[in-house]
Formats: sequence, C-alpha cells, structure tokens
Amino acid sequence: MATSNEDLIASDAVDESEPKVLNCPLCQNVFRSPRRLPCSHSFCQDCLQSHISDTVSVNSTTKEFLCPICGNESRSTEEIPTDKWSLLFPLNTLLISVLMEWKVKVDLVCNICQTNDVTSIAEDLCTVCEEALCGKCSKVHKMSRLSTKHTILKLIELPSKQDIILNNHSVFHCMEHANDPVKHYCTIHQNLLCTKCVSAMHRNCSKVVELRNEEANIPDTAQQMKEEKKFLEHQLKTTFKNISLSNLSHIEYYVNEFHREIQALKKTINDALDDLDMRVKEEGRKICEKETERIGQLNHYYESHIMAIRNSDVVVESASKHATQSQMFQLTKTIINQLSVSQRHIEDKYSKQTITLQLEVNPQLKSISAIPRGEIGSLRMKRNDESSILCDGFKPLSDCIAEPVIVKGVQATGDMTPWYTSITFIPDMQVLVADYNNETCNMLDSKYDTITSYQLSGKPWSICMAGEKKVAITFPHNKSIQIISIQDNSITPIRQICTQYMCYGIACYNDEELIVSGPCNDSKRYYWSLITLEGNEKSCHVFDGRGNCQTYVALNALKTRLYISINKDNSLHCFGLDGSKYFTFTHRELKGPQAVALDRDDNVYLLVGEPNNILQLLPDGSLNQIIVRNLKKSPLGISFDHNGDKFVLTHFETTNISVYALKDKVC
Repeated sequence: MATSNEDLIASDAVDESEPKVLNCPLCQNVFRSPRRLPCSHSFCQDCLQSHISDTVSVNSTTKEFLCPICGNESRSTEEIPTDKWSLLFPLNTLLISVLMEWKVKVDLVCNICQTNDVTSIAEDLCTVCEEALCGKCSKVHKMSRLSTKHTILKLIELPSKQDIILNNHSVFHCMEHANDPVKHYCTIHQNLLCTKCVSAMHRNCSKVVELRNEEANIPDTAQQMKEEKKFLEHQLKTTFKNISLSNLSHIEYYVNEFHREIQALKKTINDALDDLDMRVKEEGRKICEKETERIGQLNHYYESHIMAIRNSDVVVESASKHATQSQMFQLTKTIINQLSVSQRHIEDKYSKQTITLQLEVNPQLKSISAIPRGEIGSLRMKRNDESSILCDGFKPLSDCIAEPVIVKGVQATGDMTPWYTSITFIPDMQVLVADYNNETCNMLDSKYDTITSYQLSGKPWSICMAGEKKVAITFPHNKSIQIISIQDNSITPIRQICTQYMCYGIACYNDEELIVSGPCNDSKRYYWSLITLEGNEKSCHVFDGRGNCQTYVALNALKTRLYISINKDNSLHCFGLDGSKYFTFTHRELKGPQAVALDRDDNVYLLVGEPNNILQLLPDGSLNQIIVRNLKKSPLGISFDHNGDKFVLTHFETTNISVYALKDKVC
C-alpha cells in the first residue's frame, strides 16, 4: 500500500502517551551517572567519556573539548589521562535525586575509587563536591580538614533531601575562574559571571544583575520557560513537518520540471536528426538523378563504340573480297588499334570512376555522442542553508507573511501625475522605475532616492534587466523595445528594436535574449515571443484570450516556465519555453491583474487591481494565500531583490513606492 508524505512524517513523531523521563542527549536513554559540564549541560559519564575520546586524541597536548550541545569549551584541570577526564566533572546530584524520586534505578560507583581503577559501589553522596562515595571513602572525606563541613547524604535519602541538594546545587563556579562562585548574570551576553568577570570583561555591559536580587523572579521565570518550551516544541514539530512536506513537494515539482526539460531537449535533438535524415535522403536522390544522367551519356558513348566495332566487321569482309594481301594486313592492324583505343576509353570511363559518399556531421553533435551515458548529466541537490535542519530547503508558505518596511515618495520629473507602470532591481540594490505619463526612466539608490532621470522616446510600460548593466524597456504604442546602458549612475541609449505586435510585458531569458508579450492585432488572441537583443525573432507563440489590453511577464529561476498576466481577461497563463501550456489560473479573487513576479522558491506573486490585493500562488498554479490585502492604491509593478526575500511595489497614480519583506508568520 502506498504511503503518503504525511504518513511518512507522522510515523516518526514522538508517542505522547509515553511517560516523560530525563534522557541523556547523547545516548537518548535514561541518565546513568550524569556528569555536569561548566556550561550546565549534563551527560552520562560513559557518554561524556566517549565524546571526549572521540574529540581529543590520547597523545594530544590540548586540554579542552567542546560541549556537544552548545559548543562551549570545557577544560581538563588536572594532569590525568584523557580516558578519565569525565571523572573531573561533578555529578549532577539534583538530576540523580529526581531520577531516584521517579523510582529510576541509579547505580553509582565511588568516584575516588574509580580514579584509582577500583570499582566500589557508592553508598553516600557529597552534595558540595558532587561526588559519589563508598563507605570507606565517605569516612575519609569527613575526616579531611578541607571537607569536614561538607554535607554528605545517604543515596537512599536523596528523594527526601532535595531541599539540601538544591541549596548546594545552586552554587555554580565560574567557567573562567574555576574557584570563584557565580554571583551575577549578564542579560546581554546571557552568561553567569563571578565578581572577577564583572569587573574585567563585562564592566561596560549595562545589564548585569545580581543573582540574589533575581531569586524572587525564579518561579515566574520557570513558568515562562515551561510555556515557551511547550510553544517551542509545538513550533518545532509543526515547522519540521511543514518543511519536510514542502521539500518533498518541491523535489517532485523540480523532477517533473527537469523531465519536461529533458523531453524538450530530446525533441530538439530528434527534430534536428530527423531533419538531417530527410536532407540526406533528398541529397542522395539528387545525386542518383545526376548519376543516372551521366550513366545515360556513358551508355551513348558505349553504343557508338559498339557500332564502330560492328562496322569494322563489314569493312573486313568487303576487303577480303577485293583488297590485296598487303592492303588486308594494313586494314586489319588499323582496326585492331582502333578497338584497343576504344577498349581503353571504355575502361577509363567505367573502371576508374568509383563513387564514394561521405556523411558530414557537425562536430558538436559528434562530441555529444562520444560522452559516456553516465556522464551526460546528473541530478544534484543544493540546500539553502546547511547550518540548521529548520532552515534546510524551502520555507513553508503557510508560515510566510509580507511585512511593510518603508513607503517612499519618488520625485516626479515631469508635469503630469506620474504613473509608474513598472519597477526592477538593478546591481548595487539600486532600482529603475518607468513613468508612463511623463515618458521617463528614473534611477533610484538603495534608499530609493532619485539619482538620475532619462527622457524616453515614448510611453514606457515594462522594464527588465537585459544582461550585465543593460536594461530593456517596452513601448507598446510604438511597437518597439529600447535597450539602455546603466553604468556609473547614468543612463545611455544603446539601440531600438521593432516588434511585430504591441509589446507590453518583458522578461530577460538570458544575456542575449528577451521574452516579450502583448495582444495580437485582433481582440481574441495574445502572443509571446523570444527575440535577441539585436531584434531577431527566434520563436513566436499565440494563445487565446479576451480583450485587447496590457500584459505582464515573469520567468521562474530555471528559465523553464513563463507566466503572463492579462488585465481584462482576469487570468494568469503559464507556459513552457517550448510553447506547451501548463495551466491558466482564474479565481474569484483575481480581478484586474497587473504585474507578476516570483520569489527565490518560484512562488508566484500576482498583483490584483480590485480590491488592491497581492495573491501568492504555488508553482503549480494553486492559490496559497492573499499575502497583502486592501492596499490604499492599486498596485501596478512589482520586483523582487536579488535575494528573493524583499519586493518593491509601484501604485496607480501616486509617486509612492512600497517595500515589503517576507517574514516567518508568528503563531
């Protein structure tokens, strides 16, 4: 039976009905002889020792290792072999008492005996040194002048003596100054500090508090921690599931995209080979016709020689009756010589004219056929961020919102009210906007202040990058495209390109080619075409649509899908670059669509003029959400920055542009 992605993920979920116990982060089992590092993280003694042995070699001169949880450094304070470093760190007595309270069997050995390679069952626990002691070592510990005042408890008494344990457990020693207890907390660096740390390294920190003054807030802090822990646990599960489903969905989507791309490539190659096959047959037919004609000429030559040979027979027969012997001899020799000459001529015509045909194939095609089958291509996976599983792959769309960042007025450079029909990011986070009413193109800096303005030769509609430091602008009423240079904060014209139809939408296919779209000359069809920057049309595709109005164009990151919005048709069309149609999106929320753009994950953003919303679509054309609602002015143009997580908007009949950032939704 098939298993869905949801079932696959749900099967890995934690069983909430199981009792919660304290488990070691390394072995995932109940703690056994838990040892506490200076950073307060605890591990089973054996697990900690295994981690130390894996991290620090036996002959290493280093004295430190990193905590496997937080990465903080812990140091060996004594000259002992690395295979005993775990014994240098104190037992977590609080953890042991909690485990015993839960009736979890805790087998401890005497730490002092263990240091001397002797195994003795522990009976007591020093709550100050946090060491397990056997009966003999416990007596010695009490008799020592340094530890005579230490509180020593019987292990069996631990569950009923937690107040004593808590009191002693609260004395933490500084990670930098091992003999000094911590008395302060820096809220900026989130570190526990001793008095030396406060005066030395944190004297400029404005938020250092004394721990004793914060004791009253500990219950509230603990409750807040529980609530945040519960919320975080829910968030982690939800986020992991969303990301997993999203990644699997995107993998399936891209595999299908690559399949289409390979099929298109295969069709292109097969069409080229079919064309070659057809031309070879046609050229072979013409060669056969010419050779047939030549053979006919040779046959005529052959027959003339045969006739001459037959005539010689008549001459010889006649001469034998009337000529003398001398005349007969001379005539015979002459005819024999003539026959020899004819024989040589025929042999030269036939035997020395061997025909050879050779197929000339483009070297590039031969190089493709020479590539081993396993090396012609492969599929590789690239993650956006390998630092955390929560950041791997694609952002779950359901957790994404568009948050307004800034609204900025752009100074108009003409007498009319500006109509910024299009906007695009250019290098250095600068922006270009096209002003339809004033027939200008304005360059803005990264703060959206005007750098320069260029007077155009007509009313512009769409604008896009066209290679490095070049921009293309459409002029639908002129049926033309202007290529301009944007170097050194200045705008310079390069060339003008004429188009067959009115051209509204435009997108950059590569550094040498553009895709343009608009209505055909009738009111029932639209087109999109691929043209070079020199103005040569490489392909043109026509599709049905209502009205005779403006269009906008956008391409996905792989340049395999083309999106065209049609204003009066209330539709969004998606095509493959081979002309195949993927889908047409229509929806009750889609009224008067304007520009269309894609983020870094190929999610589609469609501006809607009524009622001034922005729709967010999945790559397959399904509506995900209305990401921005009820803008004050109808949105016209949209462009994502180079990172794909921020976009700018222009609006109908206003000088303002709006900047939005994509953020994770806070539940």
